[in-house]
Amino acid sequence: MREGLTLEATSTALPDPSVLGAPAPAANTRWFAPILAVQFIGTLGYSIAIPFLVFLVTDFGGAAWTFGFVGATYSVCQLIGAPILGRISDRLGRRPVLLASQGGTMLAWLLFLVAFALPLRPLATIAGATITVPLLVVFAARAFDGLTGGNISVASAYVADRTEGNPTLRRVAFGRMAMAASLGFAIGPAIAGLLGATRWGYVAPVAAAAVISGIATVLCLRLDEPRSRCAQGPPPQPTVTRVLGQQQLRCDRPAEPVPTAALRRPLVVALLVATFVLFLSFNFFYVGFPVHAQQVLGWDAGAMGGFFAIMSGAMIVAQGPLLKAATRAWSPAVVFAVGTAALCASFLAFSVPSTPVVFAGALLFAVGNGLSWPTFQSRLADVAGPEAQGAVQGMATSVGAAASIVGLVVGGIFYPVVGVGIFAVGALGFAGLVLGTRRWFRVDA
Repeated sequence: MREGLTLEATSTALPDPSVLGAPAPAANTRWFAPILAVQFIGTLGYSIAIPFLVFLVTDFGGAAWTFGFVGATYSVCQLIGAPILGRISDRLGRRPVLLASQGGTMLAWLLFLVAFALPLRPLATIAGATITVPLLVVFAARAFDGLTGGNISVASAYVADRTEGNPTLRRVAFGRMAMAASLGFAIGPAIAGLLGATRWGYVAPVAAAAVISGIATVLCLRLDEPRSRCAQGPPPQPTVTRVLGQQQLRCDRPAEPVPTAALRRPLVVALLVATFVLFLSFNFFYVGFPVHAQQVLGWDAGAMGGFFAIMSGAMIVAQGPLLKAATRAWSPAVVFAVGTAALCASFLAFSVPSTPVVFAGALLFAVGNGLSWPTFQSRLADVAGPEAQGAVQGMATSVGAAASIVGLVVGGIFYPVVGVGIFAVGALGFAGLVLGTRRWFRVDA
């Protein structure tokens, strides 16, 4: 990285604003603060529910399978909503979609709060679970949050717009986005634990999530639109039709890019496949490791919390100074390959029944994730280009959500059968990505 090329760089490091149809950004790039807040709060809102959601679902009448369905509801609805929001942001701009999406997150948490005020009125009994009114409200809240949960993908498109033409700054920006996500993942469970211990119980962390989401919505009001209302691209060609034998030019309806056009861009499909493999492998860990730690390592909730806190803290370091040093020393392809190889090694370490080795695996996981994921996001943004940024980011979010659903379901079913073999499967996925690095990052794309 060139000396002084940071997120505090002047506007000369950014693309010509006249090309994007937006006013010149401030010299201190103040646009980045609300985007970091969106990323942080998106992860915080997810992670703040981790410590208590399973107990809350049980209190509302649910069973183990009900908790699984509540967890999958968000991803399923995000699978539907993210590409739609991405396409809308390409046409109408990033700012209004970010406002609507972040506002939807706030409303979802407020709806979640309503569940606490409703009576536990049983409606039906299914497979050992009692379906109650509060439980249905929890389902509705998670579904609504998922449908409007394209804020992270649209935020990624916003960063890509702002850093167009500056790949080094783009990698640093996505690295800090990843840092914000890791910080949210580290702080969320801690907030839930502290507030949940008060006399307000589970109501307190949910209310805190709603307030924080409201703050992020206000911050989005400070955003400047980084691009024109419509996606940039070649001028639309008029449609020629025949009416009573005469040629008629239809000039009132401009040609609009469609998702299939984005898929035809070089390497987009290949990178979406890589996205699926990444998320699939990650979710094998998230579904298999807690059971492994409890049954094989003999950990309790305190040890589990310490493990994730250390890993999240290490991710913040990896996605900050370590990533910055790596991008200065190596090409993006090398950074991605080294990070993915570290992830592969971490999964092998997780399969060893030794607490010190597992904690070493956590550090490898943090380094691997910190190097590979921001670099991969930056590459995806480069390949998408300015005219299809929202569409490609939305599709990537949907692919990640689909992989998460598959990983959680398949991993949950097969861990009792294959045990630590589930980590070996994830390691194979990362190894395949290392081998494909030359394809993902080829320079002629």
